[in-house]
Amino acid sequence: MKYIIKIIILTFPLLLIAQESSSVRGQSSDMTEWTKLREKIEKAVERGDITREDADKTYSRYRSRARGLKQVRRDPVIENHFKDLGVDDLNKLKNEMLDQGIPGDRLDAVLGGMLRLVHAARTDGENFKMNPRIEAYFKDRLGLANPQIEYLMGLATKIADLSY
Repeated sequence: MKYIIKIIILTFPLLLIAQESSSVRGQSSDMTEWTKLREKIEKAVERGDITREDADKTYSRYRSRARGLKQVRRDPVIENHFKDLGVDDLNKLKNEMLDQGIPGDRLDAVLGGMLRLVHAARTDGENFKMNPRIEAYFKDRLGLANPQIEYLMGLATKIADLSY
């Protein structure tokens, strides 16, 4: 019985570490896959092989597949909130987030946090600072890195000024 407890105590942390490192590797391969797809599609648009609308549909399918969905699903609530803030093309915003390495399966959650950031930026004006709870949400719950959070801060400020 003592040996079983010791084995459990020793193997459990190792399993957690292995699981975390595999998710980091998965994010890295997702970023590589996104970058290759983005380059390929943008070159095809430049050559005139496909239209911008076709490219946007391809990006949308990629994002849906990254979330584990078979079909493209729109969230009209989030879209309407961002339209009220002056962001007409949410797909462009999502693509830019993917360019920053934000995982595709977390885009909707990031957009929800972005809404809070934008409203706080509008309310606080030049005194705008990220609420520690939102920062913890981005870091701990969504697993975003500091450069990604800084990108979101800049983006929230930009949207709050309606210059997007």
